[in-house]
Amino acid sequence: MQGTLQRRVDRARQIERSILQGTATICSASLFGKACKGMWPVKTAEELAAIVGCSVRTAAYYISGEQEPSARAIHAVNALWLSEK
Repeated sequence: MQGTLQRRVDRARQIERSILQGTATICSASLFGKACKGMWPVKTAEELAAIVGCSVRTAAYYISGEQEPSARAIHAVNALWLSEK
C-alpha cells in the first residue's frame, strides 16, 4: 500500500515527464519527425524507442531533429510504413 507522500512523488514524476517529453519538444520541421508523428500521434517517442530498441530520450532527439536518426531507426520506420501500405 502506498502512502500519501509516495502518491504525490509519483504524480510529480508524471508531470515532470510530460513536461520533458511534451509536444513542444517533439514537434519539428524534420521529415523524420513528421513521419513518426503521422504514424504514432500519441506517445511518439515511446513507440519509436520500443521498435528501435533505444532510450525514449534518444528517440525524442531523433524526432525533434536535434540528432540525426540512426540507420536502425530509419529502417524500422520505413519497414513499418511499407508494411502498412
